[in-house]
Amino acid sequence: MRRIYVVLLGMMLLAPVVTEAQSSIYSPLGVGFLGRPIGTRSRGAAGGLGSFDARSAINPAATGGFRRLSITGSIGTELRSYNALGASADGLRETRAPFGQLGGWLRGTPVSFSLTYYPYADRTYNLIAIDTVEIRGDSLESSDRIFSDGAVANIAGALGYTISSRFSVGAALHLITGSARAGARRNFDQPGFAAAREEAQLGFNGLGFSVGIMAALFRELTVSLAFRNDSRLETIADSVAFSRIELPKTFSGGVLVRPFPAVQWGTTVIRQTWSEAANDLEQIGGANAYDTWEVSSGFELGGIPGSTRIPLRLGFRYAQLPFSSSDQPHEVDISAGSGYDFAGGRAVFEFSAERIFRRGGGAEEDAWYLTFSVTVRP
Repeated sequence: MRRIYVVLLGMMLLAPVVTEAQSSIYSPLGVGFLGRPIGTRSRGAAGGLGSFDARSAINPAATGGFRRLSITGSIGTELRSYNALGASADGLRETRAPFGQLGGWLRGTPVSFSLTYYPYADRTYNLIAIDTVEIRGDSLESSDRIFSDGAVANIAGALGYTISSRFSVGAALHLITGSARAGARRNFDQPGFAAAREEAQLGFNGLGFSVGIMAALFRELTVSLAFRNDSRLETIADSVAFSRIELPKTFSGGVLVRPFPAVQWGTTVIRQTWSEAANDLEQIGGANAYDTWEVSSGFELGGIPGSTRIPLRLGFRYAQLPFSSSDQPHEVDISAGSGYDFAGGRAVFEFSAERIFRRGGGAEEDAWYLTFSVTVRP
C-alpha cells in the first residue's frame, strides 16, 4: 500500500482536487488536522482561559481546580467551505466528540486527578483528483481517490498537587492511540483498463508526558507554565510498521487577570516544534512541517461556579498550522460562549460558537464551529 499511497498523495497536491469529505481541507497533510485540548468553557474565550481551566488539558497543574467529582461530555459540529487549487465546496459538515473528561479530588489530601480524552489529529478525508495519464502511447483520463476515516486520539491521566492557595503543580501521562481505515483507488475512463486499489487498517501508537505549574503572584494575577514532550507517532498498517513520525515538544504559558470575582481575562501562548517531524514526513512523501505559535486571549464575565448568573465569554485566537505543501497556513478564530449552572451547581450546560478563517498552503477555508457540553457533579 505504501508506494501507491505516497504516489497518489503527491498527485493530490498537484492536480485539481474535489473533496467529498466533511473534514478540513488540511486533514490529509502531515499527521492530520490537529485537535485542541480545551473544553467548551475555554473555547468560548478562544482558548485564552485554557492554561488555568481544570476542564481543559493544556496545563496539568490546573487539575488542582477540581474539588469534587466532575464528569464532562461534549459534542462539536463544524460547518465549513473551502477554495483550493481551483476547486471549491460549500455546505460541508462534521460532527465529533471534541472533549471528554472525568476529574475529581482525593478527599482529605491536596491531590486532584483527571482523565481526559480529545482528538490529537483528525484523519478523515475523501479526496478525488482528475488527471490525464499516458499509458503505452494513449492518453487516458484517470480519477484518483484517496481516503481515510479515523483519528489519532489523546488520552491523558493527570495529577495536580495544591501546595498552597497560591501555588500548584501537576504532571500528566499521555497515551496517543487511535485507528483509521485508509486507501487509494485509480479508475480510468476507458474500458479494458482495470482499476488499481489499495486499502489498509491503520493503527497509531505513541506516548507523552507533561508537567506544569500555576502561581498566584497576587490575588488578581496568576501565571501558568507547562511543558509537554511526546515520543514518535508509530503508524501500523495491517500489523506492519508503516512510519514513525517525530512529535513536537510543546511549551505553553499564560497570564490570568482577575480584578473582581466575576471578571477574568486570560491569555495563553503555545509553541510547538513540529519542524522536528520534517525528515520523517519527507521519507513518506508527506508535506512540509513548520514550528507553530498560537496566541489566544479572552475574558469571562459572571463566571462564578454554582451561581445562577449566566456568564459571557468572548475571545480571539491566532494560530499557525504545522503542515503544508507550500507556505505555512494559519487560522484566525473569533469566539463567544456562555453556560448555566443548575440543580444547585451539580450540573452545568455550556456552549460556544467560533468563527474560523484558515488561509495558506494554496487553500482558503472558512468555518463555524459549535460546541455543546454537559458537566455533572454527583
